[in-house]
Amino acid sequence: MTWLDKLQHQSRQLRHRALDRHVRLGVTGLSGAGKTAFITSVVQQLTQGDSPQNLPFFTVVQQGRYLGGRLAAEQALTIPRFPFEHNLGFLQQTPPQWPPSTTGWSQLSLTLRYKAGQGLRSQLQSHSELELDIVDYPGEWLLDLPLLQLDYQQWCQFSWQLFSQPHRQALASEFKQLLTNTDMSDASESQLQRLTEVYKHLLQQFSAAAGTYLNQPGRLLVPGELAGAPMLQLLPLLPEQLDQQSTLLQKLTSHYQSYRDYVVKPFYKQHFSQLDRQVVLVDCLSALNAGAAATAELSQALQLIMQSFHYGPSSILRRLFKPHISKVLFAASKADHVTPEQHQALTLLLQNLLRQPLKQTTYQLAKTEAMALAAISASKAGYVEQQGQKQPCITGTDAATGQRISLFPGEVPSDVPDTSVFASHQFGFPSLLPLALSANAGLPHIRMDHALQFLLGDKLR
Repeated sequence: MTWLDKLQHQSRQLRHRALDRHVRLGVTGLSGAGKTAFITSVVQQLTQGDSPQNLPFFTVVQQGRYLGGRLAAEQALTIPRFPFEHNLGFLQQTPPQWPPSTTGWSQLSLTLRYKAGQGLRSQLQSHSELELDIVDYPGEWLLDLPLLQLDYQQWCQFSWQLFSQPHRQALASEFKQLLTNTDMSDASESQLQRLTEVYKHLLQQFSAAAGTYLNQPGRLLVPGELAGAPMLQLLPLLPEQLDQQSTLLQKLTSHYQSYRDYVVKPFYKQHFSQLDRQVVLVDCLSALNAGAAATAELSQALQLIMQSFHYGPSSILRRLFKPHISKVLFAASKADHVTPEQHQALTLLLQNLLRQPLKQTTYQLAKTEAMALAAISASKAGYVEQQGQKQPCITGTDAATGQRISLFPGEVPSDVPDTSVFASHQFGFPSLLPLALSANAGLPHIRMDHALQFLLGDKLR
């Protein structure tokens, strides 16, 4: 793309924003929440699965006004493209597999064409268009946003408060002992690299363990283009080491400030400051499986992250110069891993986990909605007969064994259980592989039509 093409693209985008014909959608979620599946499903539904049978509650489709969606023919060469076709290939395998997790940021642009249902446009134009940009990035990077509110010493204090929690303490003990025996006057390259490698290994252990979400800095786990950069030589010293005006403290403080100023701030400005609408995906079921401390940490992580965004109603001046997120969909992912009558409880659990962020967005006059959904279904709901009575169940393929299973996964609590419940009860919601796909059909889903209606319905009237 030449400078002239880029200028024309920016001019076209600005014109569409002024006319309210452009939406930038951010899909927010921690690692494992289902961002890749959600974006793949949105794109597939809008470009291939746009039938009234597949999207019955998406009004523009149900009314026969949706003319189709197309992926942008060209995208700026500096913008990585979301691998939609690659992801779809994994789902179309025999047996189907989940697409790999995101390892870098990417974007996909679509043009949605429809017939206006009201106003002058419905009388004067054969069709209208909406430009939709969808932004993806690793969930690990999202966890760095709270660093913008902390200096290095505050981050160290926060980190070691977190590492003292029961589900982290044992893993962190070896790293704590290493720091205790570290020469604080040695800030050599070899010393920094050795400490960073040990800390990186600790973060990898945390990441692999169920129920640990706040693993910072995220780029140590998924470095992207920063692999090997000196500013990634970053780790939290012990709180008692912060009072010493040591060479090592000065070096790590400098690296932290550089990381925050040259990585986290530009990342936020580039990907989040221009958002119009947002989806917040939350895997409540995995947190319940991991226990009380994990569920509490999930809630804490989401609250810290949501404080980094700006919410409020849209206007022409805001759209052009300082966009605010005007609509937020809070979605409990993997609704297909429980039986349908548990979906209401799953939605209530989500609302209770996100009580403070929901209050925050409502106070700032953003429109919000919470729902349980499955972007790509991995099960079919049904009933089994036991002792003459029908019992609800789901049928799918167990991700660990590859075996077909039918089961009742258990009841979902409508509020966050207290520690006594976790002590006496082990949640065991399954992990499933995606369902086999029918040729030329929309991806099987739960409530993606509701999600699309909330996020885009008012733009496609």
